[in-house]
Amino acid sequence: MLTSPGFDPVGLGLSAVPLGAIVLVVMGILAVTGEYASGSIRTSLLAVPDRARFYYAKVGLVSLVGGALAVAGVVPAFLIVQHGIGEHAAPAEAGTAGHVLGAVLYTALLVAFSMGVATLLRSGAATLSLLLPLFFMLSTILSNIPVVGEAARFLPDVAGGRVLGAAEPEGALGPWSGLGVLVLWTALAVGAGRWATVRRDA
Repeated sequence: MLTSPGFDPVGLGLSAVPLGAIVLVVMGILAVTGEYASGSIRTSLLAVPDRARFYYAKVGLVSLVGGALAVAGVVPAFLIVQHGIGEHAAPAEAGTAGHVLGAVLYTALLVAFSMGVATLLRSGAATLSLLLPLFFMLSTILSNIPVVGEAARFLPDVAGGRVLGAAEPEGALGPWSGLGVLVLWTALAVGAGRWATVRRDA
């Protein structure tokens, strides 16, 4: 079987990660906005008066669950794809395993980022309307527009998505520097969510 020079078995094995991340991002958003919609956030804050601790525990737990679910989905899917492409499979080395681990981190970070934004907006409809088109359509379109494409590569999902392939990176960001950009975006969003939780009424 012949493959093209740009064939990336790692990227092929992780190609379904963004699609699977949609479900986990929605889970993270609803974990936040569901409490505000039902009013149960007041009960939660009465049970845990330290709002910052409550917020960080919730974001951490849901992100951890998202990461665990990502492991359960990403690893088998990657191995199935590699088995399917036979002799063209990615080499079994640390670099390949690193990309698989990076895909799990990418998913967990997107969940945490989304929870931060959801806490700031406090509306499931508003957060979903903002993030889903951004993550899974708009950012890709912007990345392919010459004038804004270079800046769009620093959007959270695009930058973090660099880790989902082993092909030579285009532009300033590589797999791990791109994931680092996503970490910064996540820290900013989670920090904004903490401010909203501590400073605003439930």
